[in-house]
Amino acid sequence: MEEAKYRPIGITIAVCTHNGKIRLQKTLEYILAQEVSPKIDWEVLIIDNASRDGTADFINHIWPDSRLNQLRIIKEEKLGAIHARQRAIQEANYSYMSYVDDDNWISQNWVTEIFHIFENYPSVGMISCPSNANLLEPPPPYFEGLKGWLAIGTRFTEEGIIKKRPMSFWTAGLSLRLEAFEVLDNTLYSNCLTGRTGNQTFGGEDHELCLTLTLMGWDIYYTQKVYFIHDIPPSRLQLSYLERLIQNGGKSKAILDIYRNEYWQRQFYNPYLSIIEYLGYLLNSAFKYWIKITLGLISSPLHPNRIAYLHALGRVQGYWIHFQRIAQAKSNIEILRSLNIQTTL
Repeated sequence: MEEAKYRPIGITIAVCTHNGKIRLQKTLEYILAQEVSPKIDWEVLIIDNASRDGTADFINHIWPDSRLNQLRIIKEEKLGAIHARQRAIQEANYSYMSYVDDDNWISQNWVTEIFHIFENYPSVGMISCPSNANLLEPPPPYFEGLKGWLAIGTRFTEEGIIKKRPMSFWTAGLSLRLEAFEVLDNTLYSNCLTGRTGNQTFGGEDHELCLTLTLMGWDIYYTQKVYFIHDIPPSRLQLSYLERLIQNGGKSKAILDIYRNEYWQRQFYNPYLSIIEYLGYLLNSAFKYWIKITLGLISSPLHPNRIAYLHALGRVQGYWIHFQRIAQAKSNIEILRSLNIQTTL
């Protein structure tokens, strides 16, 4: 059995990046602008995920010499968001960690507030917060209805522990109590979803991570005291990109439904037969979309019926993509049940 890594109390800001050289400068400026008491220990951990654009050299060039003791750069050659995020968990020096993407600009009080929440609420395994968008040009008319797909928005208006289940958040701006992951190191638990890989917008690894923690019994805290700004380039507002994002988002459903069913408790749910449900949803959404097009009732390029159709198409495609991982997801559930901190105390 591996011995759990000792981590002193403090915060690791983990920035996972793949070819993020053009995005990182302002992200790091916001991190360097943190207003933190000398009593709080913290660091910046860069996970360079198979970059080929000189990301590491660029960071070393712009990072101030006076604060070199706060910065570490780790190379992770296995491409994929989940591999970079797992490496961050392994390498973090401190007990709490925040994922800050290479296009996230965090509020100046981030380290201080996240630290205090974890210290004051020992049952909390993760913290999420609101986000706003930085746009270089006026957004298209369908932006408001789709901004959640771009990790933008406010999920809850209240401050405190969220009891709603199942519940998950985007990984950008997500903060974690790393103690929650240490017990997984000596089990056969394995993530099923890899997330973004290079230019591929496969998703779901963020939801799998969050569902893993809640199924282990950890609480969720949503705070209005911090926020981040998500820098969105014009390319991510293009219709083709958003349609791929929506369709690929549906591809993780076959796996995530296995986790979520622990809360839904659908009596006759069988993940191996869920393709029937997905095909029915696809046919239904395609029919509704076709009817409205035929009647001339759709004017927006991303009408809700088209979004539903694209997501349904992704579900069917994702079922075959992830079919071999269904057994691992079911095994993960059994492991998480046995590790639930609410039942093992």
